[in-house]
Amino acid sequence: MFRQDKIIDDWNNHSDEYFSKTKFDELFLALEKDPYKGFPHAMATMIKEYYPDLKGKNVCVPSCGDNTAVFSFCALGAKVTATDISYKQIENAQKIAEKRNFNVKYYVCDSMKLNELADSTYDLVYTSNGVHVWINDLNAMYSNIYRILKKGGKYMLFDTHPFARPFDQKVYKGIFKVVKRYEDVGPFGEVPTFAWRIQDYVNALTKSGFIIERMEEFHSVIDDIPDCNYLFEENDINYDNFNWHNNPWAALPQCLGLCSQKV
Repeated sequence: MFRQDKIIDDWNNHSDEYFSKTKFDELFLALEKDPYKGFPHAMATMIKEYYPDLKGKNVCVPSCGDNTAVFSFCALGAKVTATDISYKQIENAQKIAEKRNFNVKYYVCDSMKLNELADSTYDLVYTSNGVHVWINDLNAMYSNIYRILKKGGKYMLFDTHPFARPFDQKVYKGIFKVVKRYEDVGPFGEVPTFAWRIQDYVNALTKSGFIIERMEEFHSVIDDIPDCNYLFEENDINYDNFNWHNNPWAALPQCLGLCSQKV
């Protein structure tokens, strides 16, 4: 039986440590120079193309996590609503937002329900990397994202590319270690996680009523901050990691980006 309470308890128990490891001072310095810095290069390009001016736009970030995307949207002038299933994640994020005088509305709620959010409210909904691994029902999440979007509004997702899921990401220097089949989606582990495929994203989006407008399969680049980059080593930028001749892992797309519209 699926136990979502295990996910909630795990995040509540580890939230303080999680936030303590995030280098917010460095993030805010980067955002002062470039408010798009909280997004990987490909997603920043997509956001700029569809929303060249986000000032005053209503943006929602479900499963907001470390709030890198939330704070980036704030820096771009958007009116931001952020949600997370963990009250500790929201509590820690809200402290930072208040300290920086960011105007963010925070709610503790499930991204597969979004009960606290009104219909047809948002111009853009964005989920960042590390969200989908915790979602057990894509249809439910996408249906509720569709519900809270205004007509013509867009949902953008950025996450780990499904092609990377079968491999052990800790072993990538010269070899690939397969840890599961591509079609094995989970749940995995005592604290359940999932490894969705591209077809799972596409089928659930279209079933929920979305029109998929754009798909990006992209590589990490050195200019991306560590939270948006799968080729950084801890506390180190190893340039050889970005050369697929030296590191076969770099030949695979590390990231997936999708843009869908509510019609």
